[in-house]
Amino acid sequence: MSMEVTQNEETKEPKVLELRPLTKGKRSLVFLADFFLVFIFSLLIFHIGIYPLGRVIVDYPGQLESLHKAQERRDGILYGYELLFPSQAGKTAYGDYEDNLAYTCDEYIHHFVDPSYGPNRDVFKTYFADLRKDSTGLRAFYEDLAKDSDFLEVVDGQVRLKGKYVQEFAPNFNPDDAMSSQGKADYASFGDKVFVRGYGKMHNDIMDKDLVRNEVSYKTEQTLITKVLSNSRSLVATCAFLTFFIMWLIDHILVPLTNRKRKTLGMLMMRVERIHKGDYGALSLPLTYLGAAYALAGEAACVLFVPWGTVDFNELFSLPGLFVVALFSLIYIIGSLIYMLIDPLNRTLGDLFTRSLFLSEDQADALARERGYGL
Repeated sequence: MSMEVTQNEETKEPKVLELRPLTKGKRSLVFLADFFLVFIFSLLIFHIGIYPLGRVIVDYPGQLESLHKAQERRDGILYGYELLFPSQAGKTAYGDYEDNLAYTCDEYIHHFVDPSYGPNRDVFKTYFADLRKDSTGLRAFYEDLAKDSDFLEVVDGQVRLKGKYVQEFAPNFNPDDAMSSQGKADYASFGDKVFVRGYGKMHNDIMDKDLVRNEVSYKTEQTLITKVLSNSRSLVATCAFLTFFIMWLIDHILVPLTNRKRKTLGMLMMRVERIHKGDYGALSLPLTYLGAAYALAGEAACVLFVPWGTVDFNELFSLPGLFVVALFSLIYIIGSLIYMLIDPLNRTLGDLFTRSLFLSEDQADALARERGYGL
């Protein structure tokens, strides 16, 4: 790309300097440099500073204690009515809920494999027929489960496990035998498609009708648990947004103000400069701020992963607001990448709207010399 940069005083003819904008690959690396610098420092600051401070401000230990007590009271209702069985005798603390639920699933399947094992192991029958006195509701409940899975069948109003699966699952309850690989796969599938699904439907009915034991309301305790967990997720999301914003502010506002060429950390590391496409001069402060706004839109995709380590990877997508912001940021990144691929000057959307152009330091220095600017 040829640019007229100055005029020869003797011949009055314009001097022409051949300038080469950054290649598409290097322009992408400049973006990625700032993206990962903001992300890595956000990750660090979140875990050692912002989130621990946030926990202190909202009295997180107190909320956690309140959560645990509510879980114990709620689960005490399930244990008391034999809707949940402890995997170890006398051990029914809140922290064992998942283990106890898995054990309850085993007990539930056991009663299908061996009907003499114990009718109270059918937690759904215990709830609908014994507690709610609703045999019609139990039949509809089981017909629904049987309809959506291949494991159960309803015969003469009675639900039972199909013979094929009785044979597959029986070795699990015989210490001298072992299930086949297919049996293990079907056993896990039964747990997901029948028991977990059925337990969720029962939970919804318990919340709707409200189950009370010893003047403790399941619905009240579950509502409290949901509120505390929601507050906890909101705290994580708020701290993630705040940490990312601080790092964006440092990289794209404060650092450019400390150097006359308005460079970000990524630009300093990649040794590139940004000039105005109209007059080939330094980018003005307003356009620098506008470019920072476009950088905010592109780098916001990393905010989803800032809390990683504090929460499990799968839980990141359920944190309020983070996934939506990251999704819109990703859409912007893809649109900007597509534009860069077709633009002859290898500009992103942010470069286009700020009328800026990226050059290597050597190219920028050569331009400055030809125009008589100090370096």
